Amino acid sequence: MRSVPILTAAAVIFMSGTGEHPAAVERRLYVADASGVSVYDIDRGHAFIRTITIPSSGDYKGIGASAQLGRLYVTSHRGDELIAIDLATDSIVWRKNLGKYADSFWVTPDGRRIYLPLRGEITWRVIDAQTGAVLGQIDSERGEQYDVDPIADIGPHNTWMNPAATRVYMEVLTVPYIWVADARTNQVLGKIGPFSKGIRPFAVSDDERRLYANVDALLGFEIADIQPDFRGGRVVQRVTAQTPAERLAEIPAPPRQKPHSTPSHGLNLHSNQKEVWMVDGVYGYVYVFDVTSATPSQIASIPIFADPKERPHPGWLTFGIDGRYAYPDGGVVIDTRTKQVVARIPTSEKLIEIDFENGRAVRAGHR
Repeated sequence: MRSVPILTAAAVIFMSGTGEHPAAVERRLYVADASGVSVYDIDRGHAFIRTITIPSSGDYKGIGASAQLGRLYVTSHRGDELIAIDLATDSIVWRKNLGKYADSFWVTPDGRRIYLPLRGEITWRVIDAQTGAVLGQIDSERGEQYDVDPIADIGPHNTWMNPAATRVYMEVLTVPYIWVADARTNQVLGKIGPFSKGIRPFAVSDDERRLYANVDALLGFEIADIQPDFRGGRVVQRVTAQTPAERLAEIPAPPRQKPHSTPSHGLNLHSNQKEVWMVDGVYGYVYVFDVTSATPSQIASIPIFADPKERPHPGWLTFGIDGRYAYPDGGVVIDTRTKQVVARIPTSEKLIEIDFENGRAVRAGHR
């Protein structure tokens, strides 16, 4: 018997001249892979739909989208380009070299601008998302290379923006501060820190009172309080994750060279603002922390390997738009309510959810 799709809360009703008709929201996961982007149907068990081939590209460093413009964007280190793709046709709209080593960018909530870090420089370029034209820039700094666990191509790296699109937070490899700039003027307001070492993936609470950050050499994260004027902030807590004892027994000799040169390169704050999720890049886990109390507690340790012999090295973690699913790099989909793996697909560090209604993009997530 053929199953009939059931409309859930994710569906909407619209009116037409002939009466009421259901217009189902189609939730899609866009995952950058070796030389393009694979698309999956979130509501059908993350079933594979198609691949968008992007000729002469690869080694992707960032992914984002503008639902308002109907565009998908990726940065390709292979050609050092920011590439815009039409979400309706999967065709390339433009591709531009905007500086040295375009990295992990952020599309503003109104879908009109892109804040693009250039790892080979000291700059974030502000880009017109429609045309790719440069509208402005924010200068930061370059870090200093580590003697132990060195990082290739240090410089501007990761980006985060508040929901109101008034402030942008910026991370520079090996620098123990987060830069904060006014997104209306592109002027630097100040720096948050110092953290114990250089910062990797980080997330900011929706009220912009707290910042959670992976830092180099730490399996865990550090927490900073942000000043009310956003001109600074200080680290108030260091949280260490615990790898399950049975996994330590299975891998008594971890690799000498850590993925991303650090134990944990992947952290995000759930949309409920109560949980920080992070990856263990050495032992192949996702850890969940309750951050509602004065002392965060590790409440879940989720293996992303199907067999203990496997050695996944996750390097990022992203949530879907409604927070139902967590997507760590490493090939799994995790239900955030049950803390269980519910699907296995070829995920990567660069993926986002985009939702469609009647074939038109209406919402876009972020890394």
